[in-house]
Order: sequence, then C-alpha cells, then structure tokens
Amino acid sequence: MSDVMGGGVGVTSGDDAWRRVTDMLWRGYDRYRGMLDVIEFGDVLLLLVYLRSRPAWDSLSDGGLDLERAILADLAAGQEDPAILRPLLDSVRKAREASLAPLNELVTRLSLDAELPLTRVFGALLAGINLTAGRKGGEFHTPEAITELAAVLLDPKPGDRLLDPCCKAGEFPAAILDRLTQSGDVNGRLTIAIADYTARSAALAYLNLRLRGVTPRVLPSPVKTLPAGAPDHRFDVVTANPPFNLTNWSNTDRVAGRWRYDVPPAHNANYAWLQYVVASLDQGGRAAVVMTHGAGQSENRQEQSIRASMIEDGVVSAIIALPAQLFTATDIPVTLWLLRLPSGERTDEVLFVDATDLGGVRHRGRRTLSGPDIHRIEDAYRQWREHGRHAEPGFAAAVSLEKIRASRYRLNPRAYVASSDVTPDSRTQARQVGELTQRLHQLAEQAASVDRTVDAYLEELSL
Repeated sequence: MSDVMGGGVGVTSGDDAWRRVTDMLWRGYDRYRGMLDVIEFGDVLLLLVYLRSRPAWDSLSDGGLDLERAILADLAAGQEDPAILRPLLDSVRKAREASLAPLNELVTRLSLDAELPLTRVFGALLAGINLTAGRKGGEFHTPEAITELAAVLLDPKPGDRLLDPCCKAGEFPAAILDRLTQSGDVNGRLTIAIADYTARSAALAYLNLRLRGVTPRVLPSPVKTLPAGAPDHRFDVVTANPPFNLTNWSNTDRVAGRWRYDVPPAHNANYAWLQYVVASLDQGGRAAVVMTHGAGQSENRQEQSIRASMIEDGVVSAIIALPAQLFTATDIPVTLWLLRLPSGERTDEVLFVDATDLGGVRHRGRRTLSGPDIHRIEDAYRQWREHGRHAEPGFAAAVSLEKIRASRYRLNPRAYVASSDVTPDSRTQARQVGELTQRLHQLAEQAASVDRTVDAYLEELSL
C-alpha cells in the first residue's frame, strides 16, 4: 500500500517532505493487516492526525488517555456533540485489539509548522485512502484539482455563509478556507454548514474543517432535505459534488418539493440537485456544482424544461468541461456548473470553457490540473465577467441566449467553443506525447498482469 501514498497523490508534485511523511504513515498499515481493513485503518490514522493539532494530544501521547477518550475530551472542551464522530469511533473500538503505540509515535514525529501543515497531510491521506479503497470506500473524495478551481472561481470572502449539502470529506469548504488563509483573511468569520448521505463522510468533513479552525454546523442528510427542494436557510456560497444520476432519490412518484423551475424526474436527481443549490442561494450568491457531462445535454423532457428555465432566469453563469480521469473511482468526464442568483443586472450570455485537454497524468492514470491550468480557466472567466472579453479560440466562448435557444438549450462546451487553428507548441506536443507514452506503459503492464494470471490458471488446469 505504501506506493499509493509515496506516489504523491494529493501532494504537490516534487514536494519530497509531504511524500516522505505520507509514505511513512501509510507503511503503518502493514502492522494491522487482518485486524483492520483499509477504511478502518484510514479512520484511525485521520483521527490521530487531527488530534496532533489539539490540546488532547498531550494526554494521548503520554498514555493518560486512549484514542477514543482523547477524541471525546477534545469535543467536550468545545461542547461539541460526540455523536458526529460515531462512525469513526467504531473503527477506533475495533483497533483496541491492537496496540496503536507505533502509530502514535509516527504521528508524534509530525512537526507543527508551516512547511508541513497537518491540513495537507490530512488531505493527502484522504486521497490515498480513497485511491486504495476504490469503490469499496464510497465516492467520498472530490479531487483537489476541482476543489481548488472552484475556490478560485467562487472568490469567497470573510463573513460568507457557506453550504455544502453533499460534502464528501469536506474538500470543497476546506479548499475555500485554505484560499482565505493564503490571502491573509481570517477564516474564523466564515460560517459553514455541511451534510452528506453517509454519516462517515460528514464525520470526515467535520474533522477536516475543525483541523482548519472552523467547526461546521452538521445538517440533516440529503435523504431528508433534497426531496424538500430547498434548505431552511440561504447562503452566500454553495458547493456540491452530488452522486451522478442518482435513482430512487425520492420515495414518492411525484416529488412534492419547493421546485423553482419544474418537478425533477424521479429516476434521476441531477436536476433536483441543481434546483436545490439555486434555492439555497441568497441574492448575489454563487455556487459551483459538479455534474456529469450528460446532464447538460439530457433529452428528458422534464430535465430539458428545467434547464431551459434556469438559463432563461439567468442563474447559469458558466459551464466548464473538465478532463476525464480526475476521479479515482470513475473515468467519466465531468462539468463544473457555476451558478449565480443575480442581485442586479443579469447577463444574457453563458460562458463555456473546454478544459478537457488541460492537466497531466500524475499517478495510476489519474489526471490533475496544474496551477497554470487553473489560472488559465480563472483568467477566461474573469475576463468575461469583469471586462466583457468574450472568447479564447479553442478554449472559451461566451454564447448568447439566442444561440443557446437555437441549440435546444444544450449545454455542451465543446459544441460551442470554436476549434482553434493554432498548432500546439513543441512543449505542449512533448507533454502530450509523454502522457500518451505513460498511459501506453500502464496498459502494457495491465496486459502483462492479465497474461500472467491466465498462464497461472492454465498451469493449474494442466493446459
């Protein structure tokens, strides 16, 4: 398992310090094989990393408290309800059969300084656990490339009220907090509300945000709130990475929520989520929602009607097509929808960005966006919103409502962004060739592994 963390997943490329630390921590899993699975081990490790920054750590490290009592003491100090961490504490109780002293010792070695912030270690471990567990771990991780991009485009301000109603492990609000911290703003003034389908994800998000100095308000599960069509309060910023194409999201044939545009189909929650997010915004609020590529082109009549109404109402600001292979559990390409609830004059255009060719392969065929990639998308968006500059051939285009109507309200960035006649420079071509070569090697390794497996079976069968 150590190759997962040692490969730099979720860690800035070339940063040897983070790579060494996460590799060191992950090697501890070898001691607990057979007692804990990868998810349970991850729960324990993340709790330890969180506690490393808390006053209760001293009592844990000197043997005065065990891990569960140290966590409970930490929550009690802030008068927080321990029930939020119940799913993680179940893993801790299972780990009691084994000594956690070696893990405690490893985490004790982590220095509490700016060069190696625990927030980044926590994020790197989350990414590695998700990559190792795959689908078994649940799709609770939102790639760093997407969260950093959203944090830049939403331009959060101190004092904003933020909601993530499908928070996974809190990656979106964590990225926003990090952005405010890096800009010198005091993040303690930001109020955050979170919810998720699974109690474990909400618990991870809770830890992730408390590690950054903000205790979020945990709302009821979307199982209860999504069919209602809107939360009880409005927010300045909303982020969401909801499950794609979720079926059976409502237990009624006709959903009786407070739907602003139209009743969403019962067989697919995509447009329930989009309407829920819009209904969550206060005047002037903005949102970023991850959607499957097909959501913008659905031929379902109900979804077409909702999409048309959203566009005509001016709440769809931009659609960004992102590269495939960003997620660990799926290769499906996704889009990032930027939504706004206009407080004044509205723009009769939608910006489309085709970023599908950006990014590079980092580990196990997974792609990510570099800093320059994110800046390029941000620049295209800012130039359009703030200066009225409408296009970058082959990359971005501002499209009028008239043209979108003529296209039956389809929201496919690649269809709207004009093809570029510019030949890629030699550096871009070299990068593309390098990525294709790496992918070819990975496929060759997979093929060789399959061949070895087949040969072994044939040998067993004496064939």
